[in-house]
Amino acid sequence: MRNIVLLLIGLAIGAIATANVVNALRQRDAYPRGLMNVLQHHYAALREDVRRNRCVQASSRDLAVLRLASEEISSAVYAGDIPDAPFREFDQRLHDALGTTASTCSEAASALDRIHDACEACHRQYR
Repeated sequence: MRNIVLLLIGLAIGAIATANVVNALRQRDAYPRGLMNVLQHHYAALREDVRRNRCVQASSRDLAVLRLASEEISSAVYAGDIPDAPFREFDQRLHDALGTTASTCSEAASALDRIHDACEACHRQYR
């Protein structure tokens, strides 16, 4: 009977320790994941504005948020370390794509394609 009780206590302590480790690992990536979710949300809003031909006026806020949030990508992913060369290249592509201004819907669609290509290239490399 004593062995069974010790076994159950050991299993309970092991389960609690495992839950703590899993939670710590999940929290480690919370900021980069959250930032990527914000970028994805505003990119989707921008894409929807282009589809509905409300490109110039309605999308300026989403584009401004994308520009601002994109400045945080390297610090979110690398947390103070120096990003490697391919990451810096992908980051620069995204900044170049976000730096363009669109005065018509066709220009906004073109800029949206460049933003998508920059994001997808980085995600192919680092996922």
